[in-house]
Formats: sequence, C-alpha cells, structure tokens
Amino acid sequence: MLALIDHDLVVFRSAASAENDSFNIAKYRAEQLLDSLMMKTKATEYRAFISSKNNFRKDILPSYKANRTAPKPVHLKALQDYALEHMNAELAREGLEADDELAINQTDDTIIVSLDKDLLQVAGQHFSWEISGKNWKRPDIFRKVTEIDGLRLFFEQCIKGDTSDNVKGIKGFGDKKAKDLLKHIELPEEMFMLVQDMYDDDEAFIQNASCLWMKRTLEDNWRDRFEQFQKQTGGESMEATEEELPLSKV
Repeated sequence: MLALIDHDLVVFRSAASAENDSFNIAKYRAEQLLDSLMMKTKATEYRAFISSKNNFRKDILPSYKANRTAPKPVHLKALQDYALEHMNAELAREGLEADDELAINQTDDTIIVSLDKDLLQVAGQHFSWEISGKNWKRPDIFRKVTEIDGLRLFFEQCIKGDTSDNVKGIKGFGDKKAKDLLKHIELPEEMFMLVQDMYDDDEAFIQNASCLWMKRTLEDNWRDRFEQFQKQTGGESMEATEEELPLSKV
C-alpha cells in the first residue's frame, strides 16, 4: 500500500506544536508523526507532498485564502525545507496544492492521509489521524469514499462555500441545509442541475467550483467539467426536466 501524505499538515502541525521549542524538536515531531502514519496505515511506502509557492486558484479568485492572516509557526519554512531535503517530501507541481497532487495520484492501491475534509471528494481509501484539544479528542478514522459520495460532498461545498478558504457559497445555506438538499440524489447530473439553479449566474458557479474542486489529472479543470455536464443535461435545469439521466463519470 502506498500512502499519499498531506505533508503541508504534517509540517504545519509539527512546527506549531514546537512554537516555543527549538527547531530540533519540530523536526523530531515531524519525523515521529510520519512514522506513526506509516505504522497506522500499514503502508509500505509513501509519497508526501508540499504545496507549490503559487496557486492557480488565486488566479481564478484573488481572495482565495486571503482570510488566513494569522502568523505562521516560527519553524514552518525551515521544516518545509528539511522535509524536502531529508524526508523525501515532494514539492507539488507549479500552481498546485498538495491536495491536488494527492487527488491526482489516488488509485485503488493508495490511501490518502490527511486531516483536510475537502479531500473526501476524492474516491478511494482515506485516513485521518487522531487529533485532540482541550476537553475533546477525535480518534483515527479510516474511510472508503465512493465516486458518488465524493461528488455529493463537492456539490455540498459549492452550495455552502468554504469559510476556511474564503470561498463564498449561496447566502442562507450552511452545512445542514446543503446536506439535506443533496442527500437523496444519486445521479451526478441531477446534483449539478440543482446547484446550477441555485446560483445567480454560471460564471459565479464555475469560479467557486474551480476553487473547491481537487484536480484528478494535471489538465483537469472545472470549466471543462461544467461544459460536459451541460452537454449531458442538454442545458436543462432541475425545474425544466423530470427525465432520469444516465449515471456516468464526468
């Protein structure tokens, strides 16, 4: 089994936990966490990714992640450099986030290792490690995500937005309302039509979806997928048709 590791999170959490300690402590915690993830997933090898400096999503939506103004951990940059040089971490290809690389490389023989809920739009095996805070603890979680469940999560995000990434959704819709709207829909085309109808214009839908979608190939982009959905649905809205559409992978 090959583990696909979100090394952005590994180094960030390790650096943050050693904010008042030396770099050696941050380095030790990153190595310790990596060893723990390999043991828990029983993976025999791994690929660990760190996001590239530039992000194509900011070209689409300049305010993407602009709300993240908190100071970064003191050892973060040094730990990223150390991971690239000594922990076999890889820098994501130009313009991509680590999440994109994990999604692109996911297969039937890999497991995505991350705490990022956004990656649950990607079909396949997933592992989120144990985290805790004051008076709370969340255990290790293994998940198997299907194609349809992954798409449902993505369309939920298109409705409610993502406050952590500064992507606005549709006003008045939060997590529960978004889930309730989509929970009984099993066809991707019907999910698409429902969400498209909720947006004031297609460009706003495409802009948000482009920022929320994890690439499945290097060339993948949501505008092309939008056009594919349009062709599959004949440009009709949920209000305009009651025909059942064939299930197909976009």
